[in-house]
Amino acid sequence: MTVYTGASNRWHEDYALGRPGWPPRVVELAEVPPGATVLELGAGTGKLTRLLLPRFRQVVAVEPDEGMRRLLGRHVPDAQLLAGRAEEIPLPDGSVDAVFCAEAFHLFDWEEALAEIARVLRPAGALMLLWNLPAGPTEPSIEAAERLLLERAPAGLPYDPVDLNTRRYADGEWRQALAESSFDELRELTVPNPQTVDREALLSFLASMGWLADLPDAERIPLLEQVRELLPAEQYRRRWETHVHWTRLRDQTKDRSEMPHARRPV
Repeated sequence: MTVYTGASNRWHEDYALGRPGWPPRVVELAEVPPGATVLELGAGTGKLTRLLLPRFRQVVAVEPDEGMRRLLGRHVPDAQLLAGRAEEIPLPDGSVDAVFCAEAFHLFDWEEALAEIARVLRPAGALMLLWNLPAGPTEPSIEAAERLLLERAPAGLPYDPVDLNTRRYADGEWRQALAESSFDELRELTVPNPQTVDREALLSFLASMGWLADLPDAERIPLLEQVRELLPAEQYRRRWETHVHWTRLRDQTKDRSEMPHARRPV
Protein backbone atom coordinates (compact mmCIF):
# COMPACT_ATOMS: atom_id res chain seq x y z
CA MET A 1 0.00 0.00 0.00
CA THR A 2 1.29 3.44 -0.91
CA VAL A 3 2.06 5.66 2.07
CA TYR A 4 1.45 9.30 1.21
CA THR A 5 4.15 11.71 2.30
CA GLY A 6 4.46 15.48 2.03
CA ALA A 7 2.88 17.18 -0.99
CA SER A 8 6.22 18.66 -2.02
CA ASN A 9 7.56 15.12 -2.43
CA ARG A 10 4.47 13.59 -4.06
CA TRP A 11 2.79 16.08 -6.41
CA HIS A 12 5.09 15.69 -9.40
CA GLU A 13 5.21 11.91 -9.11
CA ASP A 14 1.41 11.79 -8.84
CA TYR A 15 1.15 13.92 -11.98
CA ALA A 16 3.50 11.63 -13.89
CA LEU A 17 1.73 8.44 -12.81
CA GLY A 18 -1.90 9.49 -12.97
CA ARG A 19 -2.38 12.05 -15.73
CA PRO A 20 -3.24 10.75 -19.23
CA GLY A 21 -0.71 10.85 -22.04
CA TRP A 22 -1.32 11.76 -25.68
CA PRO A 23 -2.42 9.82 -28.80
CA PRO A 24 0.66 9.27 -31.02
CA ARG A 25 -1.07 10.63 -34.14
CA VAL A 26 -1.37 14.16 -32.73
CA VAL A 27 2.29 14.95 -33.42
CA GLU A 28 1.71 14.32 -37.15
CA LEU A 29 -1.27 16.61 -37.71
CA ALA A 30 0.69 19.82 -38.32
CA GLU A 31 2.82 18.02 -40.97
CA VAL A 32 6.12 19.08 -39.46
CA PRO A 33 8.97 17.23 -41.26
CA PRO A 34 11.11 14.69 -39.37
CA GLY A 35 14.25 16.79 -39.82
CA ALA A 36 12.74 19.67 -37.85
CA THR A 37 13.83 21.23 -34.59
CA VAL A 38 10.79 21.46 -32.32
CA LEU A 39 10.17 23.22 -29.02
CA GLU A 40 7.82 22.01 -26.30
CA LEU A 41 6.66 24.70 -23.86
CA GLY A 42 5.51 23.64 -20.40
CA ALA A 43 6.84 20.15 -21.02
CA GLY A 44 5.89 18.92 -17.54
CA THR A 45 7.02 15.37 -16.81
CA GLY A 46 7.60 14.58 -20.49
CA LYS A 47 4.42 12.79 -21.56
CA LEU A 48 4.36 14.53 -24.95
CA THR A 49 8.16 14.85 -25.13
CA ARG A 50 8.41 11.05 -25.37
CA LEU A 51 6.34 11.15 -28.58
CA LEU A 52 8.30 14.05 -30.07
CA LEU A 53 11.77 12.56 -29.58
CA PRO A 54 11.56 9.60 -32.00
CA ARG A 55 9.86 11.71 -34.68
CA PHE A 56 11.97 14.87 -34.91
CA ARG A 57 15.68 15.54 -35.33
CA GLN A 58 15.96 17.79 -32.27
CA VAL A 59 13.57 18.36 -29.36
CA VAL A 60 13.96 21.26 -26.92
CA ALA A 61 11.83 21.01 -23.78
CA VAL A 62 11.23 24.16 -21.70
CA GLU A 63 9.70 23.81 -18.23
CA PRO A 64 9.59 26.41 -15.41
CA ASP A 65 8.98 24.03 -12.49
CA GLU A 66 12.11 22.46 -10.97
CA GLY A 67 10.33 19.33 -9.77
CA MET A 68 8.84 18.75 -13.21
CA ARG A 69 12.24 19.25 -14.84
CA ARG A 70 13.77 16.68 -12.53
CA LEU A 71 11.25 14.03 -13.60
CA LEU A 72 11.40 15.10 -17.23
CA GLY A 73 15.18 14.69 -17.27
CA ARG A 74 14.80 11.22 -15.80
CA HIS A 75 12.09 10.12 -18.26
CA VAL A 76 13.45 11.71 -21.46
CA PRO A 77 17.21 12.19 -21.07
CA ASP A 78 17.71 12.67 -24.83
CA ALA A 79 15.76 15.92 -24.95
CA GLN A 80 17.50 19.27 -24.58
CA LEU A 81 15.99 20.45 -21.29
CA LEU A 82 15.91 24.15 -20.39
CA ALA A 83 14.51 26.13 -17.48
CA GLY A 84 12.25 28.86 -18.77
CA ARG A 85 8.72 29.97 -19.47
CA ALA A 86 6.61 30.79 -22.49
CA GLU A 87 6.84 34.53 -21.91
CA GLU A 88 10.66 34.43 -21.93
CA ILE A 89 11.80 31.55 -24.11
CA PRO A 90 15.56 30.92 -23.70
CA LEU A 91 16.20 30.45 -27.44
CA PRO A 92 17.41 32.76 -30.23
CA ASP A 93 15.18 34.24 -32.94
CA GLY A 94 14.05 31.91 -35.71
CA SER A 95 15.58 28.79 -34.15
CA VAL A 96 12.72 26.24 -34.26
CA ASP A 97 10.32 24.86 -36.87
CA ALA A 98 7.41 24.09 -34.56
CA VAL A 99 6.17 24.75 -31.03
CA PHE A 100 4.04 22.27 -29.06
CA CYS A 101 2.09 23.11 -25.89
CA ALA A 102 0.32 20.21 -24.16
CA GLU A 103 -2.06 21.06 -21.30
CA ALA A 104 -0.19 24.33 -20.80
CA PHE A 105 -1.30 27.19 -23.06
CA HIS A 106 -4.18 28.21 -20.76
CA LEU A 107 -1.59 29.00 -18.06
CA PHE A 108 0.34 31.49 -20.21
CA ASP A 109 0.08 35.25 -20.57
CA TRP A 110 -1.24 34.81 -24.09
CA GLU A 111 -0.14 38.08 -25.67
CA GLU A 112 3.43 37.84 -24.35
CA ALA A 113 3.69 34.11 -25.03
CA LEU A 114 2.44 34.38 -28.62
CA ALA A 115 4.91 37.17 -29.34
CA GLU A 116 7.75 35.01 -27.97
CA ILE A 117 6.58 31.94 -29.88
CA ALA A 118 6.47 33.97 -33.10
CA ARG A 119 9.98 35.25 -32.35
CA VAL A 120 11.59 31.81 -32.01
CA LEU A 121 9.72 30.24 -34.94
CA ARG A 122 11.14 30.15 -38.43
CA PRO A 123 8.93 31.48 -41.28
CA ALA A 124 5.65 29.53 -41.57
CA GLY A 125 6.53 27.62 -38.39
CA ALA A 126 3.80 25.53 -36.77
CA LEU A 127 2.12 26.00 -33.38
CA MET A 128 0.19 23.07 -31.89
CA LEU A 129 -1.94 23.28 -28.73
CA LEU A 130 -3.28 20.17 -26.96
CA TRP A 131 -5.71 19.54 -24.12
CA ASN A 132 -7.11 16.31 -22.67
CA LEU A 133 -10.76 16.56 -21.61
CA PRO A 134 -13.19 14.05 -20.08
CA ALA A 135 -15.36 12.28 -22.66
CA GLY A 136 -17.55 10.11 -20.43
CA PRO A 137 -17.73 8.44 -17.03
CA THR A 138 -14.98 6.22 -15.65
CA GLU A 139 -15.79 2.51 -15.51
CA PRO A 140 -16.26 1.11 -12.92
CA SER A 141 -17.84 4.21 -11.44
CA ILE A 142 -15.75 6.45 -9.19
CA GLU A 143 -18.71 8.66 -8.32
CA ALA A 144 -18.46 8.03 -4.57
CA ALA A 145 -14.79 9.05 -4.47
CA GLU A 146 -15.46 12.15 -6.59
CA ARG A 147 -18.40 13.14 -4.38
CA LEU A 148 -16.21 12.96 -1.29
CA LEU A 149 -13.55 15.17 -2.89
CA LEU A 150 -16.09 17.67 -4.22
CA GLU A 151 -17.44 18.08 -0.69
CA ARG A 152 -13.94 18.95 0.52
CA ALA A 153 -12.75 21.10 -2.41
CA PRO A 154 -12.72 24.90 -1.95
CA ALA A 155 -15.24 26.96 -3.90
CA GLY A 156 -14.27 29.10 -6.87
CA LEU A 157 -11.42 27.01 -8.29
CA PRO A 158 -10.48 27.89 -11.89
CA TYR A 159 -10.60 24.19 -12.79
CA ASP A 160 -12.68 21.08 -12.14
CA PRO A 161 -11.66 19.86 -8.64
CA VAL A 162 -11.68 16.18 -9.70
CA ASP A 163 -11.08 16.23 -13.46
CA LEU A 164 -9.28 17.89 -16.37
CA ASN A 165 -11.42 20.79 -17.53
CA THR A 166 -9.83 24.15 -16.83
CA ARG A 167 -12.14 27.12 -17.26
CA ARG A 168 -9.42 29.09 -19.07
CA TYR A 169 -9.63 26.56 -21.89
CA ALA A 170 -13.38 26.02 -21.78
CA ASP A 171 -14.31 29.72 -21.95
CA GLY A 172 -12.43 30.13 -25.25
CA GLU A 173 -10.85 33.52 -24.49
CA TRP A 174 -7.49 32.17 -25.65
CA ARG A 175 -8.94 31.97 -29.17
CA GLN A 176 -9.28 35.74 -29.33
CA ALA A 177 -5.63 36.15 -28.38
CA LEU A 178 -4.66 33.89 -31.28
CA ALA A 179 -7.00 35.70 -33.67
CA GLU A 180 -5.23 38.98 -32.86
CA SER A 181 -1.74 37.47 -33.19
CA SER A 182 0.59 36.85 -36.11
CA PHE A 183 -0.77 33.32 -36.68
CA ASP A 184 -3.14 31.97 -39.31
CA GLU A 185 -6.62 30.63 -38.59
CA LEU A 186 -6.74 27.62 -36.27
CA ARG A 187 -7.38 24.11 -37.49
CA GLU A 188 -8.96 21.72 -35.00
CA LEU A 189 -9.56 18.02 -34.40
CA THR A 190 -10.74 15.86 -31.51
CA VAL A 191 -9.01 12.49 -31.07
CA PRO A 192 -10.19 9.68 -28.73
CA ASN A 193 -7.66 8.99 -25.99
CA PRO A 194 -8.88 6.22 -23.64
CA GLN A 195 -6.75 5.30 -20.64
CA THR A 196 -6.71 2.14 -18.51
CA VAL A 197 -5.19 2.61 -15.06
CA ASP A 198 -4.88 0.63 -11.86
CA ARG A 199 -6.12 1.83 -8.47
CA GLU A 200 -2.81 3.48 -7.56
CA ALA A 201 -2.61 5.45 -10.81
CA LEU A 202 -6.20 6.64 -10.43
CA LEU A 203 -5.50 7.71 -6.86
CA SER A 204 -2.39 9.55 -8.10
CA PHE A 205 -4.50 11.37 -10.68
CA LEU A 206 -6.85 12.62 -8.00
CA ALA A 207 -3.93 13.48 -5.70
CA SER A 208 -2.39 15.60 -8.49
CA MET A 209 -5.22 18.13 -8.31
CA GLY A 210 -3.63 21.38 -7.14
CA TRP A 211 -6.08 22.14 -4.31
CA LEU A 212 -5.57 18.66 -2.83
CA ALA A 213 -1.78 18.79 -3.12
CA ASP A 214 -1.82 22.12 -1.25
CA LEU A 215 -3.61 20.72 1.79
CA PRO A 216 -1.58 20.26 4.98
CA ASP A 217 -0.45 16.66 5.43
CA ALA A 218 -2.71 16.28 8.46
CA GLU A 219 -5.71 16.80 6.15
CA ARG A 220 -4.42 15.47 2.84
CA ILE A 221 -3.14 12.05 3.88
CA PRO A 222 -6.31 10.89 5.74
CA LEU A 223 -8.46 12.23 2.89
CA LEU A 224 -6.53 10.24 0.31
CA GLU A 225 -6.87 7.09 2.41
CA GLN A 226 -10.63 7.67 2.52
CA VAL A 227 -10.62 8.02 -1.26
CA ARG A 228 -8.64 4.78 -1.61
CA GLU A 229 -11.34 2.90 0.32
CA LEU A 230 -13.89 4.12 -2.24
CA LEU A 231 -11.87 2.69 -5.17
CA PRO A 232 -12.31 -1.08 -4.81
CA ALA A 233 -11.57 -2.20 -8.39
CA GLU A 234 -8.10 -3.24 -9.55
CA GLN A 235 -8.43 -1.43 -12.92
CA TYR A 236 -10.39 1.51 -14.28
CA ARG A 237 -11.11 2.59 -17.84
CA ARG A 238 -11.07 6.36 -18.28
CA ARG A 239 -12.60 8.09 -21.30
CA TRP A 240 -10.59 11.05 -22.53
CA GLU A 241 -10.52 12.95 -25.79
CA THR A 242 -7.61 15.06 -26.94
CA HIS A 243 -8.56 18.46 -28.36
CA VAL A 244 -5.94 19.44 -30.92
CA HIS A 245 -5.58 22.98 -32.32
CA TRP A 246 -2.86 23.94 -34.77
CA THR A 247 -1.83 26.86 -36.93
CA ARG A 248 1.19 28.38 -38.65
CA LEU A 249 3.01 31.66 -38.43
CA ARG A 250 1.46 34.01 -40.96
CA ASP A 251 3.55 35.01 -43.97
CA GLN A 252 4.29 38.65 -43.13
CA THR A 253 5.75 39.25 -46.59
CA LYS A 254 2.48 38.17 -48.15
CA ASP A 255 0.55 40.45 -45.80
CA ARG A 256 2.62 43.44 -46.90
CA SER A 257 2.21 42.58 -50.58
CA GLU A 258 -1.58 42.51 -50.19
CA MET A 259 -1.70 45.99 -48.62
CA PRO A 260 -2.98 48.80 -50.88
CA HIS A 261 -0.07 50.59 -52.55
CA ALA A 262 0.44 54.20 -51.58
CA ARG A 263 -0.31 56.64 -54.38
CA ARG A 264 2.64 58.49 -55.80
CA PRO A 265 2.45 62.24 -55.65
CA VAL A 266 1.75 63.90 -58.98
